Amino acid sequence: MAELLTWVAPPPALRRPVLIVAFDGFVDAGVVAATAGMFLRHRWRSEQVARFDRDALLDYRARRPTAVVDTGQVRRIEWPDLEVLTASVDGPRDAALLLGPEPDMRWEAFCDSVTGLCRRLGVDTVVGLGAYPAAAPHTRPIRILKAGNALAGDLAFDARDIVGYSGPVGAGTVLQDVLGRAGIPAVGLWAEVPHYIAGSPNPNGALALVRTVAEAMRTPIDTTELEAAAAMHDEQVAEAVAEHEDAAEMVAALEELYDKGATDQSLPSGDQIADEIERFLRQQ
Repeated sequence: MAELLTWVAPPPALRRPVLIVAFDGFVDAGVVAATAGMFLRHRWRSEQVARFDRDALLDYRARRPTAVVDTGQVRRIEWPDLEVLTASVDGPRDAALLLGPEPDMRWEAFCDSVTGLCRRLGVDTVVGLGAYPAAAPHTRPIRILKAGNALAGDLAFDARDIVGYSGPVGAGTVLQDVLGRAGIPAVGLWAEVPHYIAGSPNPNGALALVRTVAEAMRTPIDTTELEAAAAMHDEQVAEAVAEHEDAAEMVAALEELYDKGATDQSLPSGDQIADEIERFLRQQ
């Protein structure tokens, strides 16, 4: 059977690298993980060293390629890709990144390939990024939660443990389990995105993930661009909420719960205000 991973450049020598995994798709509310992964890719000036076989892993009916057509000609087809990149980073560790769409199939074979990738690069720890809709207000800092395999590793994350979850998971969580059995520490970080705007890009969540990763790796990173995007996003949401009394009441209730450090399943779902706010954001 053909290998799922193809090296496009010789694997570089890295210093105790951390592999950052950011899939777009399932468990990525507000496109937070994909945005954070892409930001780190460009900020660290990462270079591609390998790619996965998209034909073997992706369902193109769910993730269709796009075409560039001009003056009656198909100029090019742009394919979704699962890429592996590496970067030399200021601080005690270097970085590798696995970015792209979540695989649609062959998860076990994919995880085995990632395990081999980790061993080839000498990966010290794997960090997965994600986000989910939560009963949280947009007016408060994004909270980061974590869960990992049984191997602790030596990275310290400013995040709370996930407690008591039982339900469906994405390929990133399956990967953590496989890596654990292979002796490689792995942890997943999830940003809590306000549920009423979870359908729109959320730069605040991406910023929170980037800062959490940078602090754990003890590497400085300039987040000016993300900070500006987050500030603009806050202004847009605040303007939308101010125009709807029900939305303002919902946010006030969420603020009270957030400040108490609690959640309340009896709260309204937020669907009534989500449509109005997301419509407003799409128009900006």
